[in-house]
Amino acid sequence: MRFLIRLAVAAMFLLTLPLAAQTGKWTAVASTGAIDESSKNAYAVTGPFLHHLSTSATDIVARYNVTNTWGGGDLDIPPFAQMQLGYADNSPLGWVKATLFRVDPCTGNTITICTVTSIDNQNCVTCFTGALDFGTKLYFVEVTVHRDDTTVTPNARTLRIF
Repeated sequence: MRFLIRLAVAAMFLLTLPLAAQTGKWTAVASTGAIDESSKNAYAVTGPFLHHLSTSATDIVARYNVTNTWGGGDLDIPPFAQMQLGYADNSPLGWVKATLFRVDPCTGNTITICTVTSIDNQNCVTCFTGALDFGTKLYFVEVTVHRDDTTVTPNARTLRIF
């Protein structure tokens, strides 16, 4: 009888593991993106931050693969509805922008889902994404850090899709 009780408890524990794994939000710190070749001599990373080298005013472009952190199989459409960009921007001479793209897995054609651009002296901006269908499409986020003058220091910090 004790064996059956232990077996039942173990089975219940193992059945709840997949459910616990399917509650995540997609996140990334800005320093982890794949840097565009055109930005290779312009960017620097410090901790989670993506920013310009001190003497560069070239746009920095980085891309982030978005994966399904909710589950899979029957859960290919997670309840995500927003994308959020965390950043620093304290001047109209610079900005940070993030765009979420949907990609057709066979053709590679992309469609913009939502775009956010930094607002001076704030730290986060959010846009509505609607449903993401990981069963039929692929997704990535492209971040651009721009400045017109090397005395300003905009930087990208974080990305979340939730």
